[in-house]
Amino acid sequence: MVSILYRNLLILKRFLLLFIQFSSCRRTMVNKIWCQEGAKKWFFKKNPPLHPRVLSEPKCQKYVATWYLLYRWLIFMAWACIVICSIFEFGSYKPMLAYDKWPIYMTNWDLVLGFTQALLGGFLVLRRWNLQKVSGFDPSTLMLGSMDKVYLFLYVLTTNTAIVITITYWSSIYDPTIHYLDPLNIMLHICNSILMIIDFCITSIPFRLRNFWWCLILVILYTIFSVIYYLVGGVDKNGYHYIYKILDWKKPIQASLVCIGEAVLITILHSLMCFLDIIKNRLYLKIDKKLGRSYLETQMSRREKNIDIV
Repeated sequence: MVSILYRNLLILKRFLLLFIQFSSCRRTMVNKIWCQEGAKKWFFKKNPPLHPRVLSEPKCQKYVATWYLLYRWLIFMAWACIVICSIFEFGSYKPMLAYDKWPIYMTNWDLVLGFTQALLGGFLVLRRWNLQKVSGFDPSTLMLGSMDKVYLFLYVLTTNTAIVITITYWSSIYDPTIHYLDPLNIMLHICNSILMIIDFCITSIPFRLRNFWWCLILVILYTIFSVIYYLVGGVDKNGYHYIYKILDWKKPIQASLVCIGEAVLITILHSLMCFLDIIKNRLYLKIDKKLGRSYLETQMSRREKNIDIV
């Protein structure tokens, strides 16, 4: 009797183990399918075709008004002023005039990106402003050219980089015993983000989640540059054998973690910007409905849908 009961318990135990294994495999398969579907939804989702008109017109209008043309060139002049002040250290309480060290800092890389994208944006808007003066001009006939693609790439890259630089500098690099809270410091590490945030709110340029790797390219390039600069004996403008204290390759584990952290941060920020872009579109749509306009509905015509995706 006891032996029979023992056998039944063994059979029941085996049955339970098989059931648990089956359930685990099924759960794993479901999770795998769910992850694959999620990846397809977010990273391989077919977005509406990007038309070049969104790169040259404000979010609130379907044409280029004079105010927007002036605004674009004012943004360019602001970036140009920051670059000039950075090179010649105008606004610094203690200028060191280390011109040969200017290119080694990530902040200055961002300034070059910001200056370039603002210049391209100004030319694109000026071109569109001149074209719409022509009788019978239809903005839906615009074609996506190389300048448009480069501008889109630089704009997205500059927006994310500027904000990450601001966050990283004030949270990990700024030391009141070493750095001065002077006008130049504010221009380099606050105004850069302010310019891009204002631009983000006014322009029609879209953010797409699948383009997150654009920002990772810059992180990888700067990491490689900082390693090479350290290996050849490069020093910062104060004579220390590193560019930033947190990026000291004498401590490779710490420096590597910093680089990985920056890559994660800029990816999260890009995702956040995509989310904010959705919110911005909905807000403008609500405003258009209240004002009785159908801008967002008429912005893309049937002809525009045949334009190649970037």
